[in-house]
Amino acid sequence: MKQTIPDNNDIQGMFGRIAPRYDLLNHVLSLGLDFHWWRRMAKACGVGRGALVLDVAAGTCDSALALARRGHNVVACDFCVPMLALGWDKVKKNRDVASALGAAAADARCLPFKDATFDALTICFGLRNVEGRGLAYEEFIRVLKPGGSLVVLEFSRPRSAWLRLLYGLYSRFLVSPVGRLLSGDGAAYSYLPASIRCFPAQAELAVELEKAGFSSVAWKNLSFGIASIHTATAPR
Repeated sequence: MKQTIPDNNDIQGMFGRIAPRYDLLNHVLSLGLDFHWWRRMAKACGVGRGALVLDVAAGTCDSALALARRGHNVVACDFCVPMLALGWDKVKKNRDVASALGAAAADARCLPFKDATFDALTICFGLRNVEGRGLAYEEFIRVLKPGGSLVVLEFSRPRSAWLRLLYGLYSRFLVSPVGRLLSGDGAAYSYLPASIRCFPAQAELAVELEKAGFSSVAWKNLSFGIASIHTATAPR
């Protein structure tokens, strides 16, 4: 039976509004670390060249391009069409890997793909924006081949108490004003830091993935725990 998808039009609309400035803000607010994080995510995917990877919540396709540069065939999907359209413009400019990429407008909780299609599935800085993550996990398992790889790149909790304090001050008092200035959308850059604070910490997310049915769940901190990469395996 088809499940009812919770209404998330507000989040979808928010990303549509900030799409034109999204890349600039990512680079500025991450101090350029996002490029390093994409590469680490793609390496953590753990599948061979030519594997078929679904990149969920692909946004403007930086994550999908990083996967394609590792030799993977990638389907980039996102529920925000304006964001994905900008990403596809970027893909077309990267002619060396453009032929390895495809795109689809899709919600993480209702993916338009057949069962057991993908060797791996990635979601980068998007899971915290999914209402009803349990539905998304069910879909991830459904479209992954048995034993397929899941990679989640997300903001997380720094290990050091002092760094947590500094990062908290940065996200509260710099991210929102700078985001408002560059994007013209104060609401969006109040929501995004709040979504990070509300998202499960590394160990909590690992437990959540295990309860959803994934095995071999592990995580690795990036940049002292500002972000982390979770890896897991779909049921065989």
